[in-house]
Amino acid sequence: MKIKRGDIYQIKLYLEPEKISDHNRRDNGTLSFTGVELIDAIVSVGMPDVYLTEKKIIDRKEEIYFKIRLFETFVSLLPKGELSFDLERKDYLDSTEVGAINYWLGMILTTVLGKKKYSYEYMVHLSMVLKLSSQPPIEKYQFLSANGKTTYKSPDLIAMNNLGGYYGVFESKGCSEYKKETMEKGFVQAKSIEKINTESPKNSLVVMTVTGKDKIEIIEKDPEGEEGRIKVNLSFLQMCHYLPIVELIVELGPEEQEDWTFGSLVYEEEKYSIGIPTILYKELLPIAEGKEENLLDEFLEKISSKETYLLDIVPDEARQHILHVK
Repeated sequence: MKIKRGDIYQIKLYLEPEKISDHNRRDNGTLSFTGVELIDAIVSVGMPDVYLTEKKIIDRKEEIYFKIRLFETFVSLLPKGELSFDLERKDYLDSTEVGAINYWLGMILTTVLGKKKYSYEYMVHLSMVLKLSSQPPIEKYQFLSANGKTTYKSPDLIAMNNLGGYYGVFESKGCSEYKKETMEKGFVQAKSIEKINTESPKNSLVVMTVTGKDKIEIIEKDPEGEEGRIKVNLSFLQMCHYLPIVELIVELGPEEQEDWTFGSLVYEEEKYSIGIPTILYKELLPIAEGKEENLLDEFLEKISSKETYLLDIVPDEARQHILHVK
C-alpha cells in the first residue's frame, strides 16, 4: 500500500474484561485515522528509545523513511479502508522477521490509538526514563529489580495529555495470532504501575495488534495499576520525546512559520511538514546539536527545580498538539 495523506484507514477494536483470565472480548468500535495521523505516529514512535545511548551519529530522516517503507511494504489496503498484513510477502519471511515486523506495526498502531482515541499528546518509552534513573528528574520504586534493571513487569510506554494533566500506561504486543499467554503477560506489565507522580494512570492498557487474520485488529485490556510507583519530572518526559524531533527538523532543514519551526519530509509523491513551537525548538536545539559539553546536565539541573518548565514556555494554544504534522 501507499500511505496517502487524505486516505482514511480503519482497524476493528475489541475489548476484554479487566480480569486477567477472562478473554471474552466484545466489539469496541473502529479506530479510523488519516494518512497524516499515521505519519504523525510514525514520526513519534520509537524515537526516544534510542536517544541518549552511546554517542553515535543518528540519521533521523532515514529512521522515518525506514518505518514508512516497512509499513507500506508489509501492510495492504482492503477496499473499505481496512488494513491487512500482506500474506504474499509474509510467505517469504521467517518467524524472526515476522516477529520484528509485528513489533513495529504494533508500536505504530498503539501510538495511533493512544493519540487518536485517548487524546495523549505524546508517549515516551519507559526504558528511556529508566536509562537516566540516576538523574534528579526521576525517582524509581518497586517495579524495578534489586539490581536496578527493568523487570519483565514494566510496560512499554508512559503517555501524557498536556492540557488534561493526566497520564497513561501502555504495553504494546504485536502478534501474528492471538495468544492468551501473551495477553496475560501484558496484563501483568500494564498493571505494574499504580501511580505516576502520585496520580493513578487514566489508562493502563495492554494493546495487542493481531496481524495474522484477513484484517489487522486490535484487542485492548485495561487493568487497574498495582504496587509500582514512579515519579517523573514532566519536562524530562517532554525532553525525551521532543529532542529527537528537533534533530529530525534540523536534518530536514528548519523553516520558521509564524511561531512554529517546521521541517519538510518528502517521501515519493507525498510531502509532510513536521514542526514544534519555535520557542521549544530553540530551547532544545543546543542540546540536539551537541556543540557544547554539559548542556544536558545544565538543562536537567534547570528542570529539576521547575518540572513544568518546558510546558510553561509553550504558547497556550499549542499545548494540546505540540508536535504538528500537516
